[in-house]
Amino acid sequence: MKFNFGLNWFRYVKNVVNIKTIFQARNSLLKYLDESSYKGKTFIDVGCGSGIFSLSAILLGCRKVISFDYDIQSVQTTKLLKEKFKYLLPSDVEWTILQADILDDNLVEKFKNVGDIVYCWGVLH
Repeated sequence: MKFNFGLNWFRYVKNVVNIKTIFQARNSLLKYLDESSYKGKTFIDVGCGSGIFSLSAILLGCRKVISFDYDIQSVQTTKLLKEKFKYLLPSDVEWTILQADILDDNLVEKFKNVGDIVYCWGVLH
């Protein structure tokens, strides 16, 4: 069963997310890998929700980020976050945001061997 979190994420990005929350998310990623592990890497954010961890990966030095969610409102929210904080983005970063489902075998095959870091928090449980 899938729950549409997109409206919640939209409200979160619109009303709550600021520089402080972005850097809290960024710092939480450092619990898993040190900062040098992100430099120049490709980060795949499965079930991107608000997009805050995709943005955080970019701030840690990832040069390519693929963010996707099956919920179109989450996809739109991630695009809103990207626009709202575009001034933080390096000019050489490639950030792709799309609607997709991790349960789609064709998608999984497409991304096979593409990402250096795959982030999937609270999605595949």
